[in-house]
Amino acid sequence: MSPIVVLEGVGKSYGGVPAVTDVNLEVAEGERLAIIGPNGAGKSTLFGTIAGEHRPTTGRVTFDGRDVTRHRSSSRAMAGMSRTFQVARLFPTMSVRDNLFMAALTGQRRGIKFWDMFSGHREVHERVDRAMEDSSLTELADAQASALAQGARKTLEMAMAIVQEPRILLLDEPTAGMGYEDARAATTQLKRMLDGRRDMTIILTAHDMDVIHSLAERVVLMANGQVVLEGTPREVAEHETTKALYLGHGGGAA
Repeated sequence: MSPIVVLEGVGKSYGGVPAVTDVNLEVAEGERLAIIGPNGAGKSTLFGTIAGEHRPTTGRVTFDGRDVTRHRSSSRAMAGMSRTFQVARLFPTMSVRDNLFMAALTGQRRGIKFWDMFSGHREVHERVDRAMEDSSLTELADAQASALAQGARKTLEMAMAIVQEPRILLLDEPTAGMGYEDARAATTQLKRMLDGRRDMTIILTAHDMDVIHSLAERVVLMANGQVVLEGTPREVAEHETTKALYLGHGGGAA
């Protein structure tokens, strides 16, 4: 498969202090990649650089063959990138259905107008109904987003990202803040939501190895702002470098 995202010599510094240094990475279309590392390894900075939230200090980022190094996250979203956050970002005063509707309109790759909420958009409404069914949110369709429990809020955010039908789905710590049982349930739900979407490229960050084993096919391990290891989830989990880093013998900046 041809790469859909390519990072060439990407570096990011803050006040002269490097957070990411000279990262070269290719992500194939349809691949499911996890970026992991101990706190301060640079994975969140690298993730944000792919998403367009951080402009690299050095190097180049290409998306589907186009140089997007200087493009904002909003431009990348319109081109087919969708992402979630560690803390769910929703329209709190709107219902579950309307949150998904707004997200689905965004997925049409055009600006949203106020009157869109009152127009037909039959195909969009059908996508929203499917998204609620796939994410087990149908019974909460009319509930206000701010009234949802944490697990349901995260599920809604992930459903909003997926209903946009992006080329690339970026998942930032999809089970952050959850207890063990809730995290397992959320991972199972997310895996179900992604079933049959092999054309969708997924890049995620996670500390939870159960999430990584469930969702990722390849893992990139970072330390000190650099990629130090990559392989299958099992290969990376069992490698001595990984064990050393997570036992506290490695670190990094930013």
